[in-house]
Amino acid sequence: MKTIKLLVAMVVMVAAFALNANAQNKKEKVKKEAEVTFVVDLHCADCQKKVEAALPYVKGVKDMKVSLEGGTIWLKYDPNKTSKQVLANELLKMGYAATEKKVAEQK
Repeated sequence: MKTIKLLVAMVVMVAAFALNANAQNKKEKVKKEAEVTFVVDLHCADCQKKVEAALPYVKGVKDMKVSLEGGTIWLKYDPNKTSKQVLANELLKMGYAATEKKVAEQK
């Protein structure tokens, strides 16, 4: 009887440890959102429409705003699914060279 109780206690401890370790890994991995602003040479409303039609379908993009007047594209994205470099490459595929606008420049 003592052996069974000891075995059950060990199984419970191992299960609790495994669940705790799994939860900590998820917390470290999950960074829900990141933002980036790119400076892009948008010439006209058609350029704006082209970008607005394509970028929302890039995996990980959650929100975006395109400013024709400012020549900027602001993106909110999931860093677990995409990156700034991938987004810049997508813009380059559309024919727009994108450079990141740093935080100090945004103010």
